[in-house]
Amino acid sequence: MHLVIRKWSSVELIDHSPLVFPVSYSPLFVDDLVLWLADRDIRIIQESLNTALDALLTWSNNNEMTVNSSKTVFQVFTLSTKPKAIQLFYGDYQLWKTQEATYLGIVLDSRLSWNKQASRVQAVGKTRNGLLKRLTGVK
Repeated sequence: MHLVIRKWSSVELIDHSPLVFPVSYSPLFVDDLVLWLADRDIRIIQESLNTALDALLTWSNNNEMTVNSSKTVFQVFTLSTKPKAIQLFYGDYQLWKTQEATYLGIVLDSRLSWNKQASRVQAVGKTRNGLLKRLTGVK
């Protein structure tokens, strides 16, 4: 399995009809899709991502597939302390903004500090280290 990132993303699934998201980046991994866009103007981001979400809705309807709206969230990555007002919609459903999300096992927070991810990796390492000590008889 691999992750593909393209400026003009085109993903072919099932019936080989392309799903195209102009301007946004959209890596697809098995059944997880992430859309993202970088711009200084939050209005451009909102407009472009809503356009991409409309394309996803049209494509999924045409291919008799569904997106679980309750699991679909968005996150704004910024170092700015000013709140970014953005509204994204998948059809009539307004997506929830989150401060932290896990994608492919990696915890991403809005400031990309990596603290939660580092703590998580450390906890897993301690658990595995303890297991190895018990298996080898080391105290």
